[in-house]
Amino acid sequence: MNFLAQLFTHLSRTCGCLVFVSLLLLQACASKSPANPPDIAQTVTKEVIPPVGFFVPAGMFDKALDNPKTSSSAELPNSLLKGTALAQSSSQAAEKPFVPQVWLYDSPATKAYLASGGLDGKLNPGLWEAFLRKYKIPYKRVSSADQLEKSLPGVLLLPSSVALSEAEKQAIVSFRARGGSVLATWLAGVRGEQGQWQGFDFMAKALGVNVLGDTQKDDEDNFMSTYGDNPITHALPAGQRIWLERVQGWYPLRLAGGHPAAEVTDWSRNFTPGKPTTAVVFDEQAMPSGAYSRVVVLGYPERLLLSADPQQLEAVAHNALMWLLRQPDAYLAAWPYPYSSALVMAIDAAEVMLESDLAVTKQLEETGGRGTYFVLSDAAEKSAAILKKMQDRGHEIAYMGDSFIGFRDQSTKVQSKRLDTMRKTLQNAGVELAVDAGFHAPMESYDKTTEKLLVDGAFGYYVAFMDATDTRLPAWFGAGSKSVSDASTKSTLILPRTQSGPDDLMEENDPDDAMKMFLGALALSERMAALSVVRLPNQSLLTPEQLGEVFSYLKARKDKDWIITATHVTQWWRDREQVQVDLEATHGQPMLTVTVNGSKPVTKSMAVWVNLPQADSALKLKALDSALPMPKVVEVDTWRAAVLLDGLRPGRYQWQLDFERHAN
Repeated sequence: MNFLAQLFTHLSRTCGCLVFVSLLLLQACASKSPANPPDIAQTVTKEVIPPVGFFVPAGMFDKALDNPKTSSSAELPNSLLKGTALAQSSSQAAEKPFVPQVWLYDSPATKAYLASGGLDGKLNPGLWEAFLRKYKIPYKRVSSADQLEKSLPGVLLLPSSVALSEAEKQAIVSFRARGGSVLATWLAGVRGEQGQWQGFDFMAKALGVNVLGDTQKDDEDNFMSTYGDNPITHALPAGQRIWLERVQGWYPLRLAGGHPAAEVTDWSRNFTPGKPTTAVVFDEQAMPSGAYSRVVVLGYPERLLLSADPQQLEAVAHNALMWLLRQPDAYLAAWPYPYSSALVMAIDAAEVMLESDLAVTKQLEETGGRGTYFVLSDAAEKSAAILKKMQDRGHEIAYMGDSFIGFRDQSTKVQSKRLDTMRKTLQNAGVELAVDAGFHAPMESYDKTTEKLLVDGAFGYYVAFMDATDTRLPAWFGAGSKSVSDASTKSTLILPRTQSGPDDLMEENDPDDAMKMFLGALALSERMAALSVVRLPNQSLLTPEQLGEVFSYLKARKDKDWIITATHVTQWWRDREQVQVDLEATHGQPMLTVTVNGSKPVTKSMAVWVNLPQADSALKLKALDSALPMPKVVEVDTWRAAVLLDGLRPGRYQWQLDFERHAN
């Protein structure tokens, strides 16, 4: 057993606790990696287009699947596992501890099948080998079923292993039964040793994932959006838009089963009810032997890595491998605990506000939330009384402009005058707005001139179209841009409106379909840990029944969705910027460091998510200094715990992390 495995085993047995140290374990083998890892691009040979139907028979996905399986996981059936290590006793499984190492599988069956189509069978393993060397992740190549059967449980990497022999399939299942984890990309075992089509049963039974289709018929579905605050994609912001090249024969899959971590959609992330869009899944199962096995399936082939943003897809791969290697990780939650996402009801008051508008206000209040009303100043005087009532009830009043005319393409002088008039008119009407009140342009018609004036005018935020950022989270205007002065950085927040409101959808779709699209998009936003900015006119075209359906949905989700004003989101994002989180190895122990900057203590339920090494483990904190406060730790789900930072004053805090097994 090598040094790394010995260290891992020693730590896992210390004091009956599970202790896993990511940096220490992975850096231990750094000296064994080549000094100059090969450039990934150098492993690519001349492009060869695969024959039609070479991977998946032509027309396989033309007919929609009846009753597609969408269960949270697919069990490993006894028929497939007969005679494998699942028959071992728990004591036998315990004799083979998990090792923090990747077994990179170079399948002879896959290599032969690819060669039969004129494709380079060395490309996929070569790309992963370059990746593993680059990040100094311990690995060994294996290239036979016999070698797999003898491999200690670690992480098995299946790089688009399209064709597998029965022996290879059995060895993979046996590997999972012993407590090994699997990272599989794209298609696995859909063809036999001789290249014969065998369908998706192996993926369903051995990996717990169902293949429902691919993107071949959807010319616009060339983007993957990641989930935020997720065990295997947390390094990227919620909704990060990743372009995937459209290459003939190499189409991303549509998956179901397990737990989603990314979706494949068009650029706008449009939601279509009933259309499967999951592109990445993960799961963990308890084996009959008592061991736990994790799995991640990336539904895209390695060929697309050659043209996509390498930092983004490498972040997904690295997160996935660290989770599979059972390494802890810590990251600051996007939203206050216990909320999964945030929602701003942005009500565009383009018309005079009437007493009847308070009916919608009341419905919103019944969800436990408050909204932001963006007001045109030319209707301010007639709306003043109602606006003041809304302010008294906790709702926010912000700016929409001086009139319902867009700002785009107007001169700096004209736009500046309009913004000044807007502010003065509302003030003269007796409506008191915050000094840094926000802005939402009429029809979202604005340009770079508008943005610059908003920053110079100290507006706290503005609602933007979805092209303002590639994520579904707030973003600081000009952050990282050389064209913007340092003084403006992080002074004005962009709140991207990344989904259509119900009125917008009603204009283009059947009312029932539009409501399904809207509510489905909200549910997806929640799962992504995203920000939803819902645009709703004060004189909505929705019927009372339709409005009731919207607010009933929000009321049912109020424990998960933070329904709050735009100013509250902006202040939260500013406060969140003051907190930094690091996890590193100190004296052989994982150490969580939290630094609170600024002059104010943490007042909201700010939380640090911590990935747990195993489904049956619990997080315990140990302060190195008895004078340090001890944050509350709560269990979030099967794979994560939350460290709540409420009340921490400015300063630097450190706690040792221990992971204890739950009593059986």
